[in-house]
Amino acid sequence: MPKKIGIICNRLASNGGMESHALSIISELDRLGYPLVIFTKNHKPLPQLEKFEIFSCSTKMVPRVLEDWYFSHWLRKITPNKNIHAFIGFCRNTESDILFCGGTHRGFSSTRKPRIFYDLAINRFEDVAFRKTKFVLPASKFMAEELKTLYGLSQEKIFVSYPPVPEENFKCLPAAQKDKAREELGLSRDKTVLLFPSASGHDRKGLPFILNCMKGLDNIEIAIAGKPVKTVNTAVVSIGYQNNMEKAYNAVDYSILASCYEPFGLVGIESILCGTPVILAKNIGCTEVISNDACTTFSREDPEELHHILASLPPPYRTSIKDLHYDLSVRHQAEMLLTLIDKV
Repeated sequence: MPKKIGIICNRLASNGGMESHALSIISELDRLGYPLVIFTKNHKPLPQLEKFEIFSCSTKMVPRVLEDWYFSHWLRKITPNKNIHAFIGFCRNTESDILFCGGTHRGFSSTRKPRIFYDLAINRFEDVAFRKTKFVLPASKFMAEELKTLYGLSQEKIFVSYPPVPEENFKCLPAAQKDKAREELGLSRDKTVLLFPSASGHDRKGLPFILNCMKGLDNIEIAIAGKPVKTVNTAVVSIGYQNNMEKAYNAVDYSILASCYEPFGLVGIESILCGTPVILAKNIGCTEVISNDACTTFSREDPEELHHILASLPPPYRTSIKDLHYDLSVRHQAEMLLTLIDKV
């Protein structure tokens, strides 16, 4: 009889990096025959999860700074006597045996102005969560080093786990379809077009830095996929929120991000699968697993470096899954999880 597994997550949704990650793991473990119980916040029903036992904690009236503490206290009260062998966490909590880590507060807060009380509270919570859990699964080697240097975790506790990506959702389209996508999105045929995929956090993803580096380069156009940008800059085209990112990646020449903090960066992987090379800041985690031919990197500390790169871009290299140096399948990650569960 397979062991019962508890899944802990902020919310259940098909959008969002960690949310969709949790759904993919739930689906794979269910396919393998493991009984699952799900614990989440403010649950909204999803058709694909109707078969599972789901417990929901309402945190709507809880101050944000206390939300993780409140949720973890609720977990401690509700999880006993459920006969669960191991808990897998996809959000900050103190009750997981295996905890996925898509970023840390100490790492992120170092890139913005301090919020002293809030930062102290969240940092303290993460100290407790990382100490209590048996295994931490960071999304990149970059994140693994952060866990060791900022939180003092031992190497024995850390297992790097690059996030799975559904290859079937991101394909390289034929040239005619690429041209059609470019025309439908209103992008230039005569300029090199960069895609900037960012739902709303444009400053955090580095848009001001990129626009500054584009000054004086009349042959470059940047397409913003996400919240529209109000600007008189004619090199900026807002294509809005895209339900079909495969189309957007295929319509451009390069994808670009200059994030101040990006523990992995799924957009880099998605772009490569669609045949489109990437230009990424060196601190973005996914650069670890993309070939040099498909990924051009730059330092956020050196605007001149990115300006020079953009001024001398070669014809786009047509990328493929061969440029990605890890197993993208959810099956591979599920196997890793089951190995760790046996050690719990």
